[in-house]
Amino acid sequence: MVVSIAAFLPKDFPSDSKAVYRQFLADKTRFHQQVQQLAAYVLADAPADSLRAAFVRSRQDYKRIEWLLEYYQPFLASHVNGPPVVEVEEYEPGQTPILPTGLQVVEPYLFPTYAPKQKAELTRELTVLMAYSSRLEQGIPADLINDTDVVEAIRQQLFRIVALGITGYDAPAARTGLPEAVVSLRKLHDTFRPYAMRLTQPLGNQLEQRWAETIQAIEQAPGFDNFDRVAFVRDKLYPLCRSLKQARLELGIRTISNARFLSPNVATLSDSGAFRPDYLINFGDFVSTPQKVALGKVLFFDPLLSGNNARSCASCHQPERAFTDGRPKSRAFGSRKSVIRNAPTLLNAGLQNVQFYDSRVFFLEDQAHDVLNNIHEMRTSPDSAVKKLASSSEYKKMFSEAFSSGLTAPNLRNALASYIRSLTSLNARPDQYLRGEPAALSEDERNGFNLFLGKARCATCHFFPVYNGFVPPIYDKKMDSEIIGVPRRPKKRRARIDKDEGKFNTYQKNIHRFAFKTPTVRNAGLTGPYMHNGAYKTLDQVVDFYNRGGGIGIGIAVEGQTLAEDPLNLTLKEQKALVAFMKSLTDTTGLTQRPSQLPAIEGNPELNARRLGGRY
Repeated sequence: MVVSIAAFLPKDFPSDSKAVYRQFLADKTRFHQQVQQLAAYVLADAPADSLRAAFVRSRQDYKRIEWLLEYYQPFLASHVNGPPVVEVEEYEPGQTPILPTGLQVVEPYLFPTYAPKQKAELTRELTVLMAYSSRLEQGIPADLINDTDVVEAIRQQLFRIVALGITGYDAPAARTGLPEAVVSLRKLHDTFRPYAMRLTQPLGNQLEQRWAETIQAIEQAPGFDNFDRVAFVRDKLYPLCRSLKQARLELGIRTISNARFLSPNVATLSDSGAFRPDYLINFGDFVSTPQKVALGKVLFFDPLLSGNNARSCASCHQPERAFTDGRPKSRAFGSRKSVIRNAPTLLNAGLQNVQFYDSRVFFLEDQAHDVLNNIHEMRTSPDSAVKKLASSSEYKKMFSEAFSSGLTAPNLRNALASYIRSLTSLNARPDQYLRGEPAALSEDERNGFNLFLGKARCATCHFFPVYNGFVPPIYDKKMDSEIIGVPRRPKKRRARIDKDEGKFNTYQKNIHRFAFKTPTVRNAGLTGPYMHNGAYKTLDQVVDFYNRGGGIGIGIAVEGQTLAEDPLNLTLKEQKALVAFMKSLTDTTGLTQRPSQLPAIEGNPELNARRLGGRY
């Protein structure tokens, strides 16, 4: 017999989604009052311990409203708990900074120590924070809140907890991510209770048990550094996410209809098909099709696209090297010299919303255009390539099958981009392990995974689960760039910073000097040497660099280093475990096969003798 669990749950939980808004207003008021109390403590010169305790309470109160505020008003949320990073309008003249505000800006005034001489500055920041916390209900449509949005906001907050909360992303000095996750989970649990009352008994009981087990797992954590995040995600949080999806289906609650980079239909961040590369296109007719991907793959390996008919895209992006070339910097066109930077992997290039180390273009089509026109890379143009391709009846047929408009320069760029978007690599052993599939991780790999998500702070920049700088779970902001102080050569003392000024060269903004996009660490076992200049030959050297505190830790006076300069204090065993984990992220299955042959060019034996994959 199927029985509702309503009889076994409290009767004082309203069952309509409007109650969510009323509770949000109460929680929002509580948060605002707590920030006011913190400000009053500062003005009254309260002891530092009291200030820190009040700050921790403020953060916990914020976590009760974060789930709904981030969903409906991410702009306001960014002013209350956004990253403490100075920004600038990249396409506007001048250097006028956009200063950050909120809890993350306040945190370093109080942790690890409080300096009373900074009282005026801290008071100023808290005044701004109070101005925002007093109006958080603005822009949240009380009359439009519905079950679909409530359940989706809960789902996104669960993803936020795993990708940002338990990693310490937004409280790196206070290290309060774990207790804050408990507060957030309890709020989500309370919010979903009215819905759970309408579930059939088996699913309702299962969901209730999984909420309890997930919360308990964090409450019993031995500490921030020693918390087994891998077990928590695999055995507690992901099962909860799956039960939540089952509950939504049983209740008949629709998924959100508006397109997102993160699929609205997956239960966890590690599910197959979780991410949709075609969301990151600039024209609707640029959506990938099997015909476009097949055509783009042939074009990628065809040296006909270069100025000398000898170099192809695959010359510098070799499949067996995870689409890199194994050199510190790629060889320049027709020369023994090098281009200015290391060749990045193209695996998962479709899972980022900017391209190149300096983030100078947004779309893969523009990346293809840039590379084809670059005199040091392909030294041609899309139009020139199209003229040569037009001499092939095979190519013209393939373009006609892929595009209604046939062989054109925009279609050439879109075909290449479609192929690159197909190079999605999200099925490494750690992914399978988290999904509960029969995939084994060694002790070192598992320990390294936990270090990556916790003590080593890797996941606060290389975000789970793609491990690049695209910020989860909404994925609506430009990818992170960081100033880490990469040296010219792999020295451990008195090093000199590499001369490449990164994003500054593109945007001419001082805050971007030496800033580079945060790349993925997936397939890092195949993509060495590392960094934008290929300075480090091994992952062991890379981990040592971060363990020392980046450029500052090896003697470089890096202005504006965004990487924490304090050493990580990882043991040699921990460093080796980190390397083992990064190597376990290798997944090139089904992505490295080359075309069997290239299309013929009528009446041109010389071009028909061109080498598949090109020369280097």
